Order: sequence, then structure tokens, then C-alpha cells
Amino acid sequence: MTITPPGEDLFDQPPMEPMELFGRVRSLTESSGFSGVLPAVWQCSDESQGLKKALFGYVFDTPVFNLGRVGAILDPNRLEPASHHGKDLVILGGSHIGGREIDGFGCIERAHGKVAPCCGMLAKVLKEYLGLYRRAASLITLRKRGGGTCITIPYPYLLRKPAAAQPRLDLRLAVLVEGSALEEGGQGKTYRLHPGLAARFEPRLGSLGEAPVPIGRLFQGDLFRFVKKRDPDSLDPSSEVENSLFDFLPEVVSSRHPHRRLADMNTWWQFHRLVYYLTNRFDGEDRNLLVLAGLTIDDSIRRNRFVPQFGFLMPNGSAIDARFYGPQEVNALLLGQKVIRPTKSFLDYAGVEEGAAGGGVLSVVEG
Repeated sequence: MTITPPGEDLFDQPPMEPMELFGRVRSLTESSGFSGVLPAVWQCSDESQGLKKALFGYVFDTPVFNLGRVGAILDPNRLEPASHHGKDLVILGGSHIGGREIDGFGCIERAHGKVAPCCGMLAKVLKEYLGLYRRAASLITLRKRGGGTCITIPYPYLLRKPAAAQPRLDLRLAVLVEGSALEEGGQGKTYRLHPGLAARFEPRLGSLGEAPVPIGRLFQGDLFRFVKKRDPDSLDPSSEVENSLFDFLPEVVSSRHPHRRLADMNTWWQFHRLVYYLTNRFDGEDRNLLVLAGLTIDDSIRRNRFVPQFGFLMPNGSAIDARFYGPQEVNALLLGQKVIRPTKSFLDYAGVEEGAAGGGVLSVVEG
């Protein structure tokens, strides 16, 4: 049975500032008996994640170990070397998006001053599929006819073709229409809308008249699928994300916030990959392991917030005693912890003398 991700609303938990988040995580590890902690991250390589990673290490007084690649893709092969660098592991990870939504994509201003989607790799995966969905939602139309509701479907969506290198949107006609076509026109065929859909959309169909209107937001993810010839063995990051979440892309593109939905799903998928690896293939010995997964919202390339979504706590390497925390549970767990603050400055942590930093933004040291 295929596992399915939580709904959009369940993912949408309150965000935390990094120092509050890491302080609560530090408190949780201390109360759980962690020692010799190595913080580790699986995050995107994006520059917007740099300060967050640095602050994570600052709170735990140890620089972080990198377990991830661009797109917040976990590399489980890095867990073994990480285990040689610390006793207990605290792993933070998940996707990120820009905090300013533009046309369905989370965006931020980059160092060159231009506003662009962030995470760019997830946006690259999403863009083509979102375009296919929006085109279909604008071309398929609904109207009233003889006391019922009819749907007109353009001919290209009625033709079945084999999978190709470019993705294609296929309609699930069995749940979309009832019976044979009522008429054929120059643009497509007209059918009765399936009774199940008519009942499901009844409150929103009341304003329909005899003039056709696009199906729009009523074109939901269970009414179509995407078809594409894909390489399951590709190691290209965008292909890895596309392959792992392909079956869920109809739900992604039809959601209220498609870029965020894709980021949430990628976090969910990679988190479960990591938990599977830790419980089935990783030799944890007597190690304590804590995993915290969530969405990072980037307000800029320097400032972000973290939405806790999943947690996993395995004491003493015992899978039997491990605990899984869903979106609501992991937030309750964290909010029950105190916030621990570092007792030294960040420059002290980094081994930089306070005076060496100078008093301005930039300074020139002679010699």
C-alpha cells in the first residue's frame, strides 16, 4: 500500500525563529540524555540556508555535518561517516521556499537583486506540470444544459498517446463524465458531468449559466494524472524529486499553494526515507538519534523561519523504543521544552577574536 502525505492544513504549523527552535531542540536532547552530540543537516545547498546551518551548530557548539544535496535530497550514505564524528546525532532537514508567493511560487530576492523562485530546483520540477494543469483548467469548460451540468473537453485531452520524454496530462474520464458524448463541436466533445462530481461541486455550480466557463479550481487532482517516460535510475536531483513524488503531482499542481505543497511533500518523503534507513540499515549501536523535519520559509537570503512537521526519537539505537511524531505532536513536543541560549558569542564559538571583526561592515587590516 502506498503511503500518502498529510493534507495541506496539517502541514501548516506555526513557524519558529531558528534560535528558538534550536534552543528547544538542545533542551530536548539534554533532557533525553544525549551526549557527544554531532548536529547534522539534510538541506538544500542554497545560500539562504547558510546562516541557519551556522546557528544550528552554534547552539550545539559543534559545526554541522552535511547529509543533503541540492533540493533537500537526503544522501543516506553520509550517515555512516557522520556516526564516526560524534556519539549521538541530531538531524535537521527538509525543503525550503521563499516567503513571498508569486503566481504559486515562493520567491526571494537574490544577491544580484533579482526576485526568483526559491527553492529553484523544486520550482524547476513544478513549472512544466503546473503549466499543463493550468492550461487544461482553462480549456475544459462547464455549462448548464437542460437542467443538468455539461462539460466540454477539447479533443487533445481525449486522445491517448504513449508516454514520451515530455509530460502529458491524461483525464480520468470514468470519474469526470457520464456516458457517451452529447455532441461534437469544432473544439471538442460535450458530455454530461459525472453525477458524483455534480453532487460534490453542487454549491459552486449554482451560478453556472448556458455560457461555458472554465472548470478552473474545480479541476482537482483526482480527475487527471500525468504521464511521462522517466528514467528511474537517474541521479539528477530534479529527476530524483520528480520520480519520488510523480504520483502526487496532480495533487500538488491543483493545491492552493503548489510550490509549498511540493516542498512539504518532498520533506515528508525524505523524512520517511531517513527513518527507514535509521531503523533498518543503520548501525546505531547505543546512540541516541533525533530527527526533526520541516519546511524552512525564507524571508530573505539571510533570514528564515522553520515550520516543524515531523519528528523521530530513537533512544540507545533501539528501533523498538523509537517514537514518531506527526505535525501536531512534534510541535507540542518542542513547545514543551525550554529555550537554551549559548553562553558565548557567535564569534567566540567560531574562534574569532571580538576585536578582529572591526566596528563597521567591512574593515581593512594592514600588514
